[in-house]
Amino acid sequence: MLTPLKREDFDRYIDFIYALAMDPARSGYPTYTDGIKTRADFVERSLRAFERENEDILLYERDGRAAGWIHYYYLAEDKYLDTCSFCIAEGMDDAIGEFTAFAREHFSGYELYLGFPGENTQAIAALEAGGFTCIERDFNDVFDLERWEPRWPDPDVVPVTRENFHLFRALHAQDEGMYWNSDRLLADMDEWRLLLYEPHGVPAGALQARKDSKMGEIFALFFASGYDAKAYRALVTAALNGAKADGSESMTFFNDSESQPDALAMGFRCVGEYVCYKTSL
Repeated sequence: MLTPLKREDFDRYIDFIYALAMDPARSGYPTYTDGIKTRADFVERSLRAFERENEDILLYERDGRAAGWIHYYYLAEDKYLDTCSFCIAEGMDDAIGEFTAFAREHFSGYELYLGFPGENTQAIAALEAGGFTCIERDFNDVFDLERWEPRWPDPDVVPVTRENFHLFRALHAQDEGMYWNSDRLLADMDEWRLLLYEPHGVPAGALQARKDSKMGEIFALFFASGYDAKAYRALVTAALNGAKADGSESMTFFNDSESQPDALAMGFRCVGEYVCYKTSL
């Protein structure tokens, strides 16, 4: 059974829920097992649910006792529904079924996204059985920037500005199905590090990274014609240099099987596999 969690009950459950968040087999994404985010980060992020109109925490109970919670948020203008934490001790398949039914009732017309570690086989099986579509399967990699010594940048890597944004858009348009499409990026450019790789003046690759004072993240890399290891290394090097200069402590990047060997060779450490599913409500 799912019921809204009351603020006065938060402290009663937080230790139990955080223990679940630290178990990849019983939790969802974003993961707190990456060695970056702390218990304090988890508590702070969870408490925001009581301050924001577009978030809530649902307590999941089985046989009259707490068995986990689901912290969700939505973007009404985009018909987008996602979770901040999905921590279930037992009955993962039932919890996913109940939450999907809840979402269909309260968020009809939305797109629901649910991401889980590869170790959470119960969640993945439940999503497959529930008709969700797997839209992403990657490796969650982290670079600890304390170990990064800035390197001389490749001269073929240039920052994206409003003047050359059309060149970035041409590569980024290959994946305009993502939430952060070109129009949203253009409207929010100050929050992003956008880079182009232009050997001989011809765009061959592009990178999209979120700036953050503590935890940076590379959201995506795009190539003009298939995976390009040289472009990958040049762009990622520039992104790491930029994040280090910004004072970030880490850089997260979800790599696919093609780029994973280069990520590991550059010094990223793999937290685990990330699997994301989507369904239309």
